[in-house]
Parts: sequence; structure tokens; C-alpha cells
Amino acid sequence: MDRLLEFAINHPLLVSGAVLLAIVTLANEVRLATRRGIDLSPQDAVALMNRGAAVIDIRDFERFKGGHIINAKHVPMDDLKDQATKKLASFKDKAVVVYDDNGTLGARAVNVLRSLDFQNAVSLKGGIGAWVRENFPVEKGK
Repeated sequence: MDRLLEFAINHPLLVSGAVLLAIVTLANEVRLATRRGIDLSPQDAVALMNRGAAVIDIRDFERFKGGHIINAKHVPMDDLKDQATKKLASFKDKAVVVYDDNGTLGARAVNVLRSLDFQNAVSLKGGIGAWVRENFPVEKGK
């Protein structure tokens, strides 16, 4: 134990770097643990859609118009809280899949929807980018 203390005193930058790395690793593990059950692969999203899930595109209108999942409803992230009760009320007890460009805002959108009692809301892992990489269909326009 004395040698460990001596090492820490003689190498403060090395020890503080190791402590910082441990904190960052722990924070990342906690973040990943809280996302379990929120993210859904494109294949699992298709299965959910086949059972009647609503699909919500939370990107801006230009990106939505440029290509979106077939039958997706457009509700921008900024308007999600206000629009959810109007546009999505019929899906409150059903599954809701939300997506953006790459999945970064999906968890936040799911949290917003779950706070509004959409308990079956999930996020498309990887967003529309993952959907396109799997060669799943998209439609343009609307």
C-alpha cells in the first residue's frame, strides 16, 4: 500500500489520467444501460411495423421530403411534445417507432413520448441511415 501511495505521488498525471478514464468508462456504461429497451434494429422495427406500429420521422421537413420510411408521419423534434397529443393520440397504446438521421435524437424523442404516456415508444437504432444501409424502402416527396 505504501508503494501505491508513493507511485501516485510520483506520477500524478498518470494516476489522474487513469481515474478520468475510469470515470468516462463508467459514465458510458450507465448511458448504455439506460438506453436498453429503447433502441430497435431496422429488422425489429419492420416486425413491429408489420404489427401496426406508427412510424414517426422527427427530422426537419426538407430531410423528410428527401426520403423517409414509407407511411411515416412527420413530426419534427421541436414540435414533438405539442404535436404528439394531436397527431399521435390514436397510437398511445400501440407501438411507436421514432427515427432521425443517425439515431442520436431518437432516445430523447422516446423520453418525450414516454413522458406523454406513449409507453411503447422506441427508437430506430442508427436512424434512417441504418434503414437505408439495410436496403429497406424509402419514399420521397409528400
